[in-house]
Amino acid sequence: MTFSVSSAPRTAARLLRLAVPFAVMAGCLWLLQVQSDLPPLDELGTLVFDLPAWKWAGAALATAVSFWALGRYDCVAHRHLGTGLDGPAARRAGMAAIAFSQTAGFGLITGSYARWRLLPGLTPLQAGQLTALVAATFLASLAVICGASLIAAPPVPGLAWAGALILLTAAALAACSFLIPQPQLFGLQLRWPSLTAMTALGFWAAADVAAAGTALWLLLPSGTGVAWGQLLTAYAVALGLAVVSSAPGGAGLFELALCALLPAVPDHSLITALLAFRVIYYAIPAVIAGFLLVFPGLLTAQKTAVDDTDLLGSRSQPATALPWDRCCAETGIIRQNGGRVHAFGLNRVALLDSAQASVALFDPLSGLTGETFAPLARHARRRNAAACCYKCGARTALLARKSGWKVLRIAEEAVLDPRAFSENGSSRRQLRRKLRHAETAGINVCRAVNRLPFDQMQEADAAWQSAHGTAYGTTMGRFEPGYLYCQEVILAFHQGQLIGFASFHTSAREWCLDLIRLRPDVPDGAGHALVRAGIAAAAADGIPRLSLAAVPDHRLAKGVDRGLRRFKECFAPRWEPRYMAAPGWLQMAISIAELLRLVHRPPPVLPAAAPQTHNEDEENEIALARPA
Repeated sequence: MTFSVSSAPRTAARLLRLAVPFAVMAGCLWLLQVQSDLPPLDELGTLVFDLPAWKWAGAALATAVSFWALGRYDCVAHRHLGTGLDGPAARRAGMAAIAFSQTAGFGLITGSYARWRLLPGLTPLQAGQLTALVAATFLASLAVICGASLIAAPPVPGLAWAGALILLTAAALAACSFLIPQPQLFGLQLRWPSLTAMTALGFWAAADVAAAGTALWLLLPSGTGVAWGQLLTAYAVALGLAVVSSAPGGAGLFELALCALLPAVPDHSLITALLAFRVIYYAIPAVIAGFLLVFPGLLTAQKTAVDDTDLLGSRSQPATALPWDRCCAETGIIRQNGGRVHAFGLNRVALLDSAQASVALFDPLSGLTGETFAPLARHARRRNAAACCYKCGARTALLARKSGWKVLRIAEEAVLDPRAFSENGSSRRQLRRKLRHAETAGINVCRAVNRLPFDQMQEADAAWQSAHGTAYGTTMGRFEPGYLYCQEVILAFHQGQLIGFASFHTSAREWCLDLIRLRPDVPDGAGHALVRAGIAAAAADGIPRLSLAAVPDHRLAKGVDRGLRRFKECFAPRWEPRYMAAPGWLQMAISIAELLRLVHRPPPVLPAAAPQTHNEDEENEIALARPA
């Protein structure tokens, strides 16, 4: 026996959804007619055509500015979805789609169809996603605009509290989007717009509302006495209600809301301005959009313009492509944090793309440093992200400043020459004392060879985290067998038991200290003995430079990790300044906040890819060593 479900309920529900906007429009128009003192239609027509020519010209110019802002708004949405269609054709298509959908109503359907029709490179699914994103974010931006307007210029006294509530809610949602950039909803992985995207969307939405409200204000007959700010507030609130109604052009509810919010304006004057506004802001753009929909070839969809960097082969490679002869060994951190080797033409950087920022880690891997800043900024802009260089050297910082970027000193890095290192001298007497303590306690340190004791190392890491808290990440390494397999590891034993280990990023030119993990209550000097053994191993391999990594060096972080600085000062290193650079201070602030989030709340540890040079037996060995 088979069962079938009748489609009648679904059809009825669909018809009801389509009928509701028209019912709302009819009801609001009826209320408007009943409660307002409207002149006859012929008199209204006379009032409209009696408006001075300069008012029509001013309103037309404001309308053009409004749609130009809406086109820019669409480009931000294109970048968020990664369609690659954020150029002039996409802006024109967005303007036409909004002009068509705001007049035809049912914005999600009509807007999706218009964008798909006008942009051949856009799939129907992408068109629907784009339209939904534009609608949802515009309503959110409009709510913020309304909140600010209700505080600054309320159309009716006593509404400032509502504006404050809206702004507080928006601030809370923005904070949630930053802390949880990819939430899950009903099993779906969503992605909030970045803070950069939110800022851009809010700016273009404000420009649109201000221009459109100005067009309406200019069309008001002389002598109405309504202030520009007051009208903008009322217009923003009425527009929000009209968009939610989905009625064609928001007709009825838009006019009714404006009449309620502007009771001091005579009804005939307001309705006259609204009729003229419907002509200049709705009818004429809709006619132009309809013409484009009939002849979509007038709008040619193009990818973002190809620049010199792209012609030279801009590409992204996995972390396994890190060159062995790189100057900065610490770039090996991208094997764990999801970063990639990105080439801007002939210049390569270790790049981490996060929800809020595109971060070039340390100095470039190869090429000309001065040629990386502009491509990095473009790359970030295409992602609606901030751009920055993190922990770069003095030369890179100087070149960034010459390129117009803002530079901030954030850290000092402790470096030394392993080949010339000696424990002698007054500057290292504290190191000698610590090493004697370790030797007296019977601590044995050695360079790891062959297979690493991952089980014991994991126990030491877990004990360290129990004593010190969850390990930081992203710019700092965390325990993971595949990640440590690509490093040099020094082991410390006491009475036959592994009590700790230290690991170093390696390259042909430098080693860099990464992890130090010690069990609680280990004998004094164990950490110093591990690092000293690492220095000796680097010297044995002829490495000319070893970094003990960086410590914070900013007036806001003077009290951070003072014990870490004292530990490194025992080795009497040379301290080199490290900087952070960004195109502007806003991008600098966003990047700093994002890095703090990623360091203190890193994503789960993922297995690092094995180096391309490993043979099959070594890869099988490391796979067996990984914990289940």
